[in-house]
Amino acid sequence: VSVFHKLHCALEQVDDRLRQQELLAQGFAMLSRRYGSDRDTDASDVGNRHLLRRLRPVLEDRHAERLTLDDLSAPLGLSPFQLIRLFRRATGLTPHAYLTQIRLRAALSHLRAGLPIAEAAVAAGFFDQSALNRHFRRIYGITPRQFVAAQGIRPAA
Repeated sequence: VSVFHKLHCALEQVDDRLRQQELLAQGFAMLSRRYGSDRDTDASDVGNRHLLRRLRPVLEDRHAERLTLDDLSAPLGLSPFQLIRLFRRATGLTPHAYLTQIRLRAALSHLRAGLPIAEAAVAAGFFDQSALNRHFRRIYGITPRQFVAAQGIRPAA
């Protein structure tokens, strides 16, 4: 599926601005690679590691917020395009995919603590319970409700 098709689908869902911006930047980067010059302006691997040391705590601490690419790139002095390219080079993931993993771990923690699924979803930074369900099922192969039932977790009083 092309990046522009994914962008179109993401724009139809209003719940994840970071994902929308990331796909837009990836689309333009793809066009730039295809039709632009061959200059390589990426930083060294040392620079990539430094970037991750600065960005990971931000993603961990602010995972429940509605982050945008500008929120993540501006403090580092990077454009959104540079951020995505360097982050992907260093981790193999986009910032959005990485943030989704952090949010899923947070949701698991909240579910284990007995938080109702809808509350765990919002506390972890997902737009709503259906967004958590979609990502949870894609990554873990089961729904949050199935996870709670399998673990024998009772909602906190």
